[in-house]
Amino acid sequence: MTIQQMKYFITVADSGSISEAAKRLYAAQSSVSSAIKEIEFYYGVTAFSRDSKGVCLTKEGEELLIEFKGILTRLEFLDAKYLGKHRSYQGFSVSAQHHICGMDSFISAINSVEGETYEFGFYECKTLEILERVDRGMDDLGIIFFSGQRREQMMQEFRNRHLTYHHLSYKKAHIYLSQTHPLAKYQEIPMEELEQYPYVAYDRTSEANLAYTDRAPFLRLKKIIYVSDRASTYSLLRWCNGFVVGSGYHSSDRYYNDIVCRPLQNGIDLDVGWVAKNKRILPELASRFINLIVERELAEK
Repeated sequence: MTIQQMKYFITVADSGSISEAAKRLYAAQSSVSSAIKEIEFYYGVTAFSRDSKGVCLTKEGEELLIEFKGILTRLEFLDAKYLGKHRSYQGFSVSAQHHICGMDSFISAINSVEGETYEFGFYECKTLEILERVDRGMDDLGIIFFSGQRREQMMQEFRNRHLTYHHLSYKKAHIYLSQTHPLAKYQEIPMEELEQYPYVAYDRTSEANLAYTDRAPFLRLKKIIYVSDRASTYSLLRWCNGFVVGSGYHSSDRYYNDIVCRPLQNGIDLDVGWVAKNKRILPELASRFINLIVERELAEK
């Protein structure tokens, strides 16, 4: 297995076509096709299903893609950190759940950089994806929250993955909705009032372990709309009277001023914190990022 073969594999997956991947790579189509076949033979899997329209990742192919991206991300980090005496790596990568603290501090960390070059990453993901990304070295750290009733499940998962959890704060579960929503008038939203409105969820997981889902097990739900991004969520909040559950964090971005969050009446406590690989020394800017979050949390108390 070579780095070039991994890059070929990722480009084919991204483009959905071997011929298109060859164009992007400035390589012969036969070379790209051969690299994919060698990978499949080496690992004994069928990574792509093929038809007249192109290629599509299989389940095994999706798993390989995650692994290859993780490997190349770590190699890029090492190159940036150690190659060249006059090249100083500035940046870090973080994954986070939707509707959680971090973005304002992330922006502050970027604006504190004075050098001419840097490389940052901020990815909003589902809970399980965050753990996988940090576990595989794709991100330096992950920011998550979970309910107290799932704490033991989560702690065991952290141990299994050799991750260390760092508690930041406890937050009441909050409901995010449009300022025109009928329930926006409440200072605290009664749980039973939510039943008639659509709940917007970020994952339609089949996982048996609910600790990995973004679903709210304490709510009785009749209407559910599944999405994959925040832009879709806010459109549904604005135009369909939908709602989501989060930690109470609200972005300072004025574009979201019409989205409000209200504490859930008699709602559960959420444990908010961050995870990193055991014994991992964070990049300087990542540590600064965490300190900024802590400062914001203290200022809110």
